[in-house]
Amino acid sequence: MVLKPNHLSLEIPLFINEYKLFIESCCDFIKDVPEISSDFRKSAKFKLVIMELLTNAMKHSKTTSFIHVIKEKQQLVIKKIDYGKRFYFKDAITNKDYDFPINDFRSIEKIKASLGNNYELHLLVKSNCKVEFLKEEEVVYESVFDIPEHFGLKIIRQCSDSFHYHFDEAQNQNIFEVIFEI
Repeated sequence: MVLKPNHLSLEIPLFINEYKLFIESCCDFIKDVPEISSDFRKSAKFKLVIMELLTNAMKHSKTTSFIHVIKEKQQLVIKKIDYGKRFYFKDAITNKDYDFPINDFRSIEKIKASLGNNYELHLLVKSNCKVEFLKEEEVVYESVFDIPEHFGLKIIRQCSDSFHYHFDEAQNQNIFEVIFEI
């Protein structure tokens, strides 16, 4: 753990029995952000985002991952950074596969992305290395067995003010960035 003023950096634990302490460390760090810590709904959303990023790291990155929590003047920023498999998706309309960096990027484009298991999510492709997850309509599932594989992305987006994926070509890093306005 690296703790600096306004910046917490933690390596995501490999074992689930260490997650409780990890989550508590993140929640302790935001205690002096009253816009979030004093509001039960906002603090619950923060905690849920941390839990979903942990789950994402455990299930998908297959490598060492880090969480950075950064307090800025008007925002609380959470970044999950790893060097694992890049985020990819398929355009549900054209059936085109997207991987990062996107070779033929021309302009900002809204895409209905297919992420497998009949799961679709709206994305705004902002550059050859960055997408923004767009807020979705509320979805009701009949059963827990109907919840798709990448549902955590939707949870993170619903809890936050903005949510992006950025592939840093120079560092070969995947960066999931979650922003809470304060």
